[in-house]
Parts: sequence; structure tokens; C-alpha cells
Amino acid sequence: MEDCASLEKWEERLIERYPMLRYFMTRSFGVEIEFFGLKYSVSAGDRETIPPYKIMNRTPDGVLLPRLFQQRGMVLNGFAPTESPYDAWSFVLDDSIKGAGGAELVSPILSGVKGLAQIYKALNLLREFPEILVNETCGFHVHHGVDPEKFGNPELFQLLRIVAIFENYIYHLLPEDRRGADTCRPLEIDLYEWFRRNGSKREVPLVKNLWYTPENRDDAKMSRQRRLHPTRYHGLNLHSYWYRGTVEFRYYPSVLDQPEELMQWIIFTQFLVEWGAGRRPELDYVAKPNKWLNTLYKIYLGTGMMDHIRFPGGPEGKKVDL
Repeated sequence: MEDCASLEKWEERLIERYPMLRYFMTRSFGVEIEFFGLKYSVSAGDRETIPPYKIMNRTPDGVLLPRLFQQRGMVLNGFAPTESPYDAWSFVLDDSIKGAGGAELVSPILSGVKGLAQIYKALNLLREFPEILVNETCGFHVHHGVDPEKFGNPELFQLLRIVAIFENYIYHLLPEDRRGADTCRPLEIDLYEWFRRNGSKREVPLVKNLWYTPENRDDAKMSRQRRLHPTRYHGLNLHSYWYRGTVEFRYYPSVLDQPEELMQWIIFTQFLVEWGAGRRPELDYVAKPNKWLNTLYKIYLGTGMMDHIRFPGGPEGKKVDL
């Protein structure tokens, strides 16, 4: 077992690998990993969750997928219809994916670095099955948990405002073939027009009223209690806030062969949610930032927050309460 000193060194190495990890909080999160090529059968009473014992994929060595997950300490959900969702990893049906055997692996509710480590392990487990593949229709969706008592309308509007204004920066983080996907469209809420009509000194508008509009693909005939509501298919899905108490980011593709990119995406999107909640930490400037940190530098610059970037040898930035 590693002693405290070696654990500290491990965390230091991890932060060096993922510079934004130093800003990562304990907010809960979960992911949906889409792919195709899953071999399974379902019965009438199975609901959306695929029972693990009905999954037939094998590794090149002949180990069945459920057995491999069990061997690696990854608990799978779906053995019994009474199991609660989000308590364990679940393979779920998904007919939006092009390719035979379309499905998604849904995580339990996770948090912190240990949660990131679980997702990293799950991604690498999927890669051990040659028939499990991805294409341009497969997304990697991240949900961040929000408490409506603490993350209400002002916080939602701040998040919406940041994403709407700087969404082009976000799309530049994605592989080019993902930018036109119909399941992660750009926001269709015109905040510039809202500010033009109302001015910046007006009270924060009800985000729910901005979200459920015809311009943002709302369908008045469809119940807002449905998970598959048309407004959810934006890169930022706020329908999930009112449906299940999370903020969902749908932009990024399911790049199974680049698990480190997906780790960075989780950290980056949580940073945006924390910003919505009023936490805007000072960023340490590095000469050769990765694309994630560089995007945050640009957003800080665009929002007049240069004093929140600490340059080597420069004056200290303005302190903020975290």
C-alpha cells in the first residue's frame, strides 16, 4: 500500500499531466459513453438497461465482457429489474447511434479524482473488445450535479451566458467531424438580442423562459417531463437541469482511443459549472498551455479577468473567495 508521501507525489504527477486538475472540485458528475458493436439480446421486461448476462462480447483471450468488468472491480447494473439506476455502471440501449449494436455505458454518480480514475478504467476496458467501435454519431456526455437551492436562476444564467458567448471556442476543442453533429447543436438562444432589448442593468431573466422557446427547438406539444425533449440536443443541455438536476455537456465525441482527452473534457466542463456558481479562481500562466487551459485564458481575457491570471514574476492577481 502506498504511503502518504508517495500518494502526494502521485497527485503532483497527475496535476502536471492535467494542469487544470488543481481547480477540480468535489462536485458530483457522471458520464455516458456511446459506441456501437455491443453483442447483446434483450427481453420484453428488460427496460433500457441491458442485463450484463445477455452481453456476449469477448476479449481476444475469450473473456466475456461482464466477467472482465467484474475481475477489474467494476460493478455492473441490470442483473435485476429492481436495481436503482446510477448506483453502478450500466449498459443502456441507444438507437441514435449509427452502427449495429449501438449502446452507451452510463456511469454511477461519481466525484473527485477517484471518479475520474473510474472513468479512465472503464474507457480502457471498452478498448479491450475489438468489436466495440465509435463513429461520428457517438458522443461522450458529461453530467454535473447541481443543487437547485444553491445553483438557481442567477447561476444558470451565468453559465448560459459564458457558454453562449464563447461557444465557438468550445467547438474548436472538438475534432472537426464532430462540430456539425445534430445531437450537439450550438445554442439557439440569442443573448445578444436580449441584452440589446433589455440592457445589462435589467434583472436576470428566467433561464427557463429563454430555454423553452421555438428558437431553441422547443415543441409546445411535447411534455417537458420527457427525457428525450428536443431542446436537449444542444451542446449545452439545460433541459437536464429541470428533468434530473444536472447540467449536461454533449459537445465532445466518444474518442475511446484518446481517454486523456475525455478526462480533460470532464475537468474543463466542471470548471465552467463552477464559474456559473461564482467560483472564478486565479489561473497560473504557463508558457505552453494545452488547448484546454489556453481556452480558459481566452475566456478570462474576453470577460475582462486578466487580473485573475498569475504571470511569473508579475504582480499578484486579484484575490477571490472560492
